[in-house]
Amino acid sequence: MASFLRVIVLSWAFTVAWFTLWMLMLYLTKEMKLKFTDAAAIVNVFAGVSAVGHLGMQFLVDSFIGHFWMLCLSTLAFSFGFGFLAISASPILSGGGEKGLFYVALTVISVGIFGRSISLGVFTEDQLEDSVNKGNPEMLTSFVIGNVGNFVFPLLAAIAIPQISPWFVRFAIPACCEVIVMLVFLTGAYSYKREEPGGSPLTMVLRVFAASASKISCGYSNNSTQLYEHTECDLDMKPHTNSLRFLDRAAMILQTEPLEKQRKNRWRLCTVTEVEQTKSVIRTFPLFTTSLISGIVFSLGNTFFLEQANNLDSKFGSWNLPLPLLLLFSEAARLGSRELCVRAAKRNGLDIESPKQTKTPYGIPVSIILSIFCCAIAAHVESRRLKVVTTQGLVHETVPMSVFWLLPQYILLGTITGIYENSFAIYLEETVTQELSQYMVLFNVGVCGVGIMSNIALVSVVGRVSGGKWFQDTLDKSRLDNYYWVLTVLSMFNLLLYFSVTYRYTMCYKKEGATQENDR
Repeated sequence: MASFLRVIVLSWAFTVAWFTLWMLMLYLTKEMKLKFTDAAAIVNVFAGVSAVGHLGMQFLVDSFIGHFWMLCLSTLAFSFGFGFLAISASPILSGGGEKGLFYVALTVISVGIFGRSISLGVFTEDQLEDSVNKGNPEMLTSFVIGNVGNFVFPLLAAIAIPQISPWFVRFAIPACCEVIVMLVFLTGAYSYKREEPGGSPLTMVLRVFAASASKISCGYSNNSTQLYEHTECDLDMKPHTNSLRFLDRAAMILQTEPLEKQRKNRWRLCTVTEVEQTKSVIRTFPLFTTSLISGIVFSLGNTFFLEQANNLDSKFGSWNLPLPLLLLFSEAARLGSRELCVRAAKRNGLDIESPKQTKTPYGIPVSIILSIFCCAIAAHVESRRLKVVTTQGLVHETVPMSVFWLLPQYILLGTITGIYENSFAIYLEETVTQELSQYMVLFNVGVCGVGIMSNIALVSVVGRVSGGKWFQDTLDKSRLDNYYWVLTVLSMFNLLLYFSVTYRYTMCYKKEGATQENDR
């Protein structure tokens, strides 16, 4: 019980950090007086880099340091990062020193984010599994306490953090929380169940490419029997396929060298199964192109949507509604949609009898269709807000329009994220090996991160095409509704792209299956 609770406090501290970072856009526009598009660019780069780094950090965890030391590193990064952020926002610094330390802080915090995201869930499950296996009667109590904390802390963070001022105090709170939870976490250092790094399955993919490149001067072998395989071992062997034949060189047995000598160098000779596993990874790449545009839509929640919310009336009766509650609604929709996807996948899995059947990731087009509605609704709401601004002649004033108008687009955004993440994860689990599917999920996260950063380029292009009229100094002078319509059209194109990619993949799959049947 004690080990589990010492680990779960990291999740509570992560929640405080998460809600603080979600409001970074307002700090940049209010305190640093940046143009809202420039502030959105900084937030997008930060979010994109934090997403892209997941894949490399997972490789580091699996190959070298393990989850325990990654959690220590991420907690240390959070402590220093938010400490630097608090100092940069304090009156101590000004000018270039303030901005320089601010960017250093975001870089350090990024390390904390992908380290915590990768290792916290796995390490927590290890402690929970260990306690269950030992028959610990206190596990139910600790599990209840942990889940209550996971519910209470987001609610407290959403309500309390916006009430705290000035900003350097708001940034200092996550830093203090991280220091405290690190001390708590380290008190159980000798009692945790730890898995030693066993190597990364990504190494196998790298070996296949290296072996293929080393034999680039060799021609293709038309006889699959000349390709190397561990036939004497009890492996889940995969049959040879004719697509992506340039990788077959990795399994090609050279006639100029003894086989035993070639087998000793795994970077020069790979098995057919390893080659086919690598091929299955490459075949998923075209579908990742849909994540680029989806990433642009995902970037709206903590940038333009938040800036809109900050300009609307947030009162609910006599209570001033904290803006992070919008994030709570979005997160609830994300978790709910993920659960629906899991249940739908389990139900459909019972009806599938043939293990050779390729399952289409239907959740992905559903999420893209919802993103079309999300952007269209956001455009309508912004048009209404601008109409109120124009009619009443408001200048730098709160628009007398409820912030609840933004609730549908936030709920849709959370639903889109949940369906997309879960559908991609299920699809990858069915397409590549279990070991590699985790890396491919993180690769998809990285592609979404690139999409988030692509929002910067898209805003720049749209701004130039519109002659600078759509993006001006303030939100009220801009035409953000027109930009949302552009994203609506872009999401429609993304839907067509998805169907084009999956149709091509399905046709190639059927052709490959027919070829294998003929070979038999």
